[in-house]
Amino acid sequence: MTLRCPSCPNTRRPGHYTCSSCWGHLSPTARRRLNIRDAAAFARLRQLHGAIAARTPLPLIEVSP
Repeated sequence: MTLRCPSCPNTRRPGHYTCSSCWGHLSPTARRRLNIRDAAAFARLRQLHGAIAARTPLPLIEVSP
């Protein structure tokens, strides 16, 4: 299955939020928070997608804890 990265034309793997290149451009704090699988995980994913839709540069994207 091929999935499109939400922030660039590259493909991403199933279960990943972005392609590996875009993932590497996120801040370490954002990556760490997005890796947490708990009740707030979906809200953090929505924050990521909202920031990408608003064209926020990847290194500047912040995700709540």
